[in-house]
Amino acid sequence: MQVKLLYLYTAITVTMQSIIRTDMNLFFREVGFTNADVGNIMSASLWGAALLGLGVSIFADIIGRKRMLIASLIFFPLANLAMILTDNLSLILLFSFIKGGFMVVSFTVVQAMVIDITKPKNRAQVVGLNFGIMMGVGVLGNFLGGVLGSWLGLQNALFFAVFGYFFGLLPLIGIHDKFIGGSIRSIFDISHFNKEQKIIIVYHFLTTVTIGFGAGLFIHFGNLIFKDLFNMSTFGIGVALAIAQMGTAVSNMFTHRMGVFFGPLRFKLITQTLVVPLIFSMAFIRNPILFIIVYAMRFVLMNSGNPIINTIINSYVPKDKISTIAGLNSLLNNSVRAIAAMLFGYIVGSSIEGYTTLFIISGIFYGINIFIAYFMYKRYENDPQVKELYNHTRG
Repeated sequence: MQVKLLYLYTAITVTMQSIIRTDMNLFFREVGFTNADVGNIMSASLWGAALLGLGVSIFADIIGRKRMLIASLIFFPLANLAMILTDNLSLILLFSFIKGGFMVVSFTVVQAMVIDITKPKNRAQVVGLNFGIMMGVGVLGNFLGGVLGSWLGLQNALFFAVFGYFFGLLPLIGIHDKFIGGSIRSIFDISHFNKEQKIIIVYHFLTTVTIGFGAGLFIHFGNLIFKDLFNMSTFGIGVALAIAQMGTAVSNMFTHRMGVFFGPLRFKLITQTLVVPLIFSMAFIRNPILFIIVYAMRFVLMNSGNPIINTIINSYVPKDKISTIAGLNSLLNNSVRAIAAMLFGYIVGSSIEGYTTLFIISGIFYGINIFIAYFMYKRYENDPQVKELYNHTRG
């Protein structure tokens, strides 16, 4: 029952987040902000996810994860509401920072709660299904964002999502927080971590930095990319983004089985290697249908490995450190994404040719990550702890 309530919480909050993500950048463009302004607004959100999100994740390990999720259900929608109602760029940047800090909680803290309520034998399956739900309702959110944005107008669609977000409180009430928090000193004490725990976390952080920068250059601006390259309508953009997430949602339902069949880290290495040529091809494809297909394939392959790596990392980390380690990873991820987002407007500029440069730079960073994924595969694929999670015999 606890797992089902967590699934429902994920479904409600991620649906509303996806509507906001689909329509917010387009709304800012509609009211007269430039690409550089939108890039800076997104960057502020990512810095919030990095800096404020770290603090929030740490306090979740101290005061209790359920309490922090309740706080996020209040502050995230209120920050979005404030962004919609003001045209002052400085205030929008401030509220975007706050928004980012509490949005990250729905991922880092939920991860920790999943570990609390599962056992090794079913953990990978639950993590994969929860991630699949995130992607699946993301499809719904992208579709609703496109439909409501065209039907009601972008601002009214955003109002709908902001107030809908509060309904996430309903399933959260029924979830029991088993965790008893500790002190800040104990949260940061890693003296009892063994060598393998430390090494796998370092690999995880290195992957986060390379992928985070490569993705940060374009992943948050999919709506603007489709608008600039192909002049798509709001509805068309919502459908294009929904296609990408639909494929990811379906694939994540089977991620656990693929991890068992191929070996989890081998499967992750294969998918991340296949992504690189897709990124480079996006630099030159200017046919809208072909671009959407390649964009969706990249999205599916890249996200297929996320449940695997999250399951493995969180199983190595002590339970009382999961939110904190996730927060530190989020700090790295969102810091490099924030820097990349700041560069988006300057690399692209006002010309379509700028997107060619953008995707080439992104592809280089995705390529660097292949080496990290290979070293991680060689060291941990046959580790007993990994085999317990996926019970695979191939290696």
